[in-house]
Amino acid sequence: MRVNLTPGDKEGIVVGQPLPFSIFSAEGNLLLAKGHVVESDRALQVLLNNGACRERDAKTWATSVADDDSTERLRVSPLIAFQSSYRRSNPARGFPMSMARSDTSEAFRTHVVGMHGQILIVEAPRRPDGALVAVTPRQTWLCRTFQSTSAFRFLGTVLKIVFEPFPHLFLEVPRTVEQRKIRNRTRATVLLSAAIETPTPAQCIVVDLSVGGGRIATSDDVVLERDQPIKIVIGLEMIGSKYNLALRATVARNFGASNAEHPRVAFYGIRFESLSDLDACVLNGFVNSELALELNGLWQVLSMSAPGARD
Repeated sequence: MRVNLTPGDKEGIVVGQPLPFSIFSAEGNLLLAKGHVVESDRALQVLLNNGACRERDAKTWATSVADDDSTERLRVSPLIAFQSSYRRSNPARGFPMSMARSDTSEAFRTHVVGMHGQILIVEAPRRPDGALVAVTPRQTWLCRTFQSTSAFRFLGTVLKIVFEPFPHLFLEVPRTVEQRKIRNRTRATVLLSAAIETPTPAQCIVVDLSVGGGRIATSDDVVLERDQPIKIVIGLEMIGSKYNLALRATVARNFGASNAEHPRVAFYGIRFESLSDLDACVLNGFVNSELALELNGLWQVLSMSAPGARD
């Protein structure tokens, strides 16, 4: 028997401790089974945001997969596992950028964490194994980043390297940079539960969104073809109201299982078709509100530390 989650039930969900009961979404899909350890703050947020009811029975099975040896170890569906770990890094970390010594050299990922005039404060670049890349003052580095609708490219000069309180460097930006427009519309990174009708209903996660379309993640047992018409059903919260949208779309690209940590999750690019004026306005307002939060790093840091941040 399932009952609705109460505030007291949610208080009983604690990071690092076994779940005292199984939790289901409003659609009846198992999010996490009783006894499974809530491993991170992100996993906790997924349960609090998506959990609608819990199971009174002592034994519940995950409906997605079973161990190869058929033991009775409970498993979480590929989408829920992906949702729990996606964007696990601090959302206030900064704006992504790559740095390379030249066009033909290896590029290293980093983040811009601050700026003053033409000077960027950048996390020290690291190799894939976490080791710091050798950087010295007065070096010039080829920097690339994507912001809003455009890709930027410039030669930045290292002014200073600092190791406390974290390894970072001061990078001078030249007065002239290369800019190439990639998109006509802004796009926000999101993590939204949704459903697709193909016409068979299936769950998906919207991982980025714009008025023109976006990118979705599905379990690998949901197979979509390029140019296939689908419908996306999604709820967006904005200015104190929730808008339930049913959007006609077309599969524009098949990225496949492009996240090595989640080989059972497939990604697709989608293009919205014939949006109504209301749907377009809601999408535009939601995307721009998400972008405003991304840009407001100070708000993110403070809000994550404020009382009730997990509510």
